[in-house]
Amino acid sequence: MALLNRTLFHRTLLSRSLLRKTLCSRTTQLLGSLPPCHSSYHHSAKGGQPNDDSENFWTVEANDKDFWDAYVSSRPMYSQSFYERMYKHHAVHSTSFTVAHDVGCGAGQVAAELASHFDHVVASDNISHHVAVAEERLRPLFDASRISYTNCTGEDLASHHKPASADMVAAAEAMVLMDADAGLRSFATVLKPGGTLATWFYGRPTFSEPAFFDKCQPILDEIMVLNWTKVIRGSGPKRMRGVKRCADGMDSWLDFVRFPEDTWADVQRLKWNTHGTLPFFGKEACGFDIEPVTNVGPEEKLTIERDPEFWLNRWNMADLKKYFSVLFPGFREAIGEGDKEIDGLFEQLTVTMGGEGADRKFTWPCVLLLATRR
Repeated sequence: MALLNRTLFHRTLLSRSLLRKTLCSRTTQLLGSLPPCHSSYHHSAKGGQPNDDSENFWTVEANDKDFWDAYVSSRPMYSQSFYERMYKHHAVHSTSFTVAHDVGCGAGQVAAELASHFDHVVASDNISHHVAVAEERLRPLFDASRISYTNCTGEDLASHHKPASADMVAAAEAMVLMDADAGLRSFATVLKPGGTLATWFYGRPTFSEPAFFDKCQPILDEIMVLNWTKVIRGSGPKRMRGVKRCADGMDSWLDFVRFPEDTWADVQRLKWNTHGTLPFFGKEACGFDIEPVTNVGPEEKLTIERDPEFWLNRWNMADLKKYFSVLFPGFREAIGEGDKEIDGLFEQLTVTMGGEGADRKFTWPCVLLLATRR
């Protein structure tokens, strides 16, 4: 059966190859240029600190065209080979490519890719403005029969969609922000038997060339710490609980995610570039001890790869500054403008990188979890 599924999968890939190439080309052009909404950022911050003391500290909103254009263009471009790992894993257990979910869709990049393989995609996000951004950016590519939209959390996905209705649930950069056990129960409810969960998290941009990793990465990491310190310090107790859950989860490389054996099978944990730093922030920024936990099961498969070409970016200092300016929606409003210490580190990094216009290679630490619904 596995051989038959793989054969059918590869035939499906061939039949859809022209569509995928066309969509990938159009998606790359349109997602980086389409205007979403035209009002300003929305952020519940005052003096750099959020007013909303809730555990979900990622509830800031952005519906500004400039933000989303900068955000999309300064994030890693998930490679086709990365997605192929997800599709091939799914094909071993199922021949159905009917419905997929993109949980925490943001601007909709993952939803667009999934739509090249699945008949219908549901893009969901816990921020209503982000759902609207994704819809407006994807509408020129896909009509309502191809992509629909849901405003909900990952933990609440099963309250909005029928049980056993989906073939794949994909969640990028989301698992550390949610109650993982509740999220997995929700995903398991929505997935069909044989359906696939694919969830991943990438961390800090990492200098790919060894010489620049040695002399530049410590400076970049210090810039990262100082930026996040300004966002995190002074938060209320509820928000700090959410920050700690996220910090512990990132430091574990998603090993904290527990897959009950009576619900999930063929669990695979794939990690790239573990010499890099996956957490965006740790003890230096948070002011408390980080306590990673592991819930890796005895039958789960672990793969570790070091790949300097993984999601390769070529950035100069202007590109790197753009990345930092849009770390997440509302980031610039949270930290304010004009920090002498951060500015001084950027000047030092500019010189160490070889000057303003010098292009350097960047890769990414990343972990991908794949699991099959029993």
